[in-house]
Amino acid sequence: MGNVPLRIIQISDTHLFSDKDKALLGVQTQKSFKAVLDLLRQRAEPVDFIIHSGDLSQDYSESAYIRIAEMFEEFNVPVYCVPGNHDDPKIMSAVYPRGLVSGDRHIVKKNWQIILLDSHKSGAVEGYLSHLQLSYLQHCLHTYPKHHAIILFHHHPLPVGSHWLDNLGLTNADDFWQIISKFSNVNTVLFGHVHQEFEKIVNGVKCYSTPSTCIQFMRQQDHFGLENLPPGYRWINLYDDGRLETAVVRAATYIGTFEENAAGY
Repeated sequence: MGNVPLRIIQISDTHLFSDKDKALLGVQTQKSFKAVLDLLRQRAEPVDFIIHSGDLSQDYSESAYIRIAEMFEEFNVPVYCVPGNHDDPKIMSAVYPRGLVSGDRHIVKKNWQIILLDSHKSGAVEGYLSHLQLSYLQHCLHTYPKHHAIILFHHHPLPVGSHWLDNLGLTNADDFWQIISKFSNVNTVLFGHVHQEFEKIVNGVKCYSTPSTCIQFMRQQDHFGLENLPPGYRWINLYDDGRLETAVVRAATYIGTFEENAAGY
């Protein structure tokens, strides 16, 4: 039984609007999200649960959150989510739990625990983990000291190599890293926000981002730009001994019109 991994899927940055046909920089975000879900449906292996790492909605609309829950229904597995800078945590908490989308923030399965944190900072693009969030993180890690730990939130807690984007990451990342340095069971950090595939190991902790289900940000750039890459998701297999396997799967083609000269949104 120990050889059968816990299989999870990370989805990120769907940016759905109240209007299901509305586009973001040439991409109808719902159509693009559906293409990623169609791709996910083709997986041969079963999935234990899905995690959405923020920016579910682009316009804070209740209808967007409801529609996301409806679109996940077909997979018949638990779905967990955290708010991003384009989300409204109050509206999210009013809508969820709904259908398969849970309001839980701590998932304990087999020898693993996944801790979901809220890095949303009101009125800002950058992120911040409040004292309450950091205390909750420590509480979870203390409670299950022998479980391999994955921590997930929206904003990136380390530079990804794009100057404009790295100014909009987790502003108190030092506090976060200081806390987790005291816990040897922290295995991995997952995040969204950067609209690109990224991975790096920091002090033995694996760090991964996931592409957006809509537009992709140009990597290694000083200024905002889009990259002509299809949307995708990340799969993650977790083994009892702490091993982690992961990769990104992308749609076959770009969904929408690529806006090469886009300067922001």
